[in-house]
Amino acid sequence: MENRKETTIEERKLVIKLSNEGKSQLNIAKVVGRSVNCIQKILQKFKKTGMLANNEGRGRKKIMNSITERRVIHQVKIDPKISAPKIAASTSNTIGRSVSAETVRRVLRKAGYNGRVARKKPLIGKRNRVKRLKFAKEHILKPQQFWNEVIFSDENKFNIFGSDGRRMVSRKPNTSHHPKHTIPTVKHGGGSAMVWGCMATSGVGKLVFIDGIMHKMAYLNILQNNLKESADNLGLGSNFIFQQDNDPQALCVCCRMAALPLSEST
Repeated sequence: MENRKETTIEERKLVIKLSNEGKSQLNIAKVVGRSVNCIQKILQKFKKTGMLANNEGRGRKKIMNSITERRVIHQVKIDPKISAPKIAASTSNTIGRSVSAETVRRVLRKAGYNGRVARKKPLIGKRNRVKRLKFAKEHILKPQQFWNEVIFSDENKFNIFGSDGRRMVSRKPNTSHHPKHTIPTVKHGGGSAMVWGCMATSGVGKLVFIDGIMHKMAYLNILQNNLKESADNLGLGSNFIFQQDNDPQALCVCCRMAALPLSEST
């Protein structure tokens, strides 16, 4: 006789049917393939409750109670970059029971937190944030014609092999740009190609590959050899506003812009 721990609903229905037909518990046990004791328990339960299904609430109990789950969520709120294995280890030490990383992930998903790759954005200090906000407020109402006469320039790094790596964070939807959910980045670095470029509303200007380290003299040389030509190609001629970023090299060159053959630069 097969020894299984739990009977199916179909087996229980068959037991009740055979019992109603007047079959003995011994005969029912032979037909169903279960022990007489098992048949007896099914009949007793049905007589007492009128139910064949299991009682609600059966199964393995949750390893974490509501208080522990709130502590897990609180850790993510404080540090979204903390890993599930690290939370699991600290939780195990707190409650004295083994907690898996997957259990932690289930708790976080239930609370609306999902593992996502952290967005990268420039590392901007508080002082520069204030300056940028001031600039935005001063220029937000500028007419389209004003922006048609602006050339924006910037330098950027492109990795030759792979990426700078990924960092996971636990966050809720639509919070990817929250400061806690981003990875600060800084300009320039090794193992990559550095380029300078510019653009305006009418299109893009020249793209210049930078050899070696980007210092102020290299930046000045790029402007002298490429900015005016880019402005001509974009149809701006000598009537344009040059908007560079606040990179240290650009700031050092600002005081030397008078040396450029560009009377239109600002």
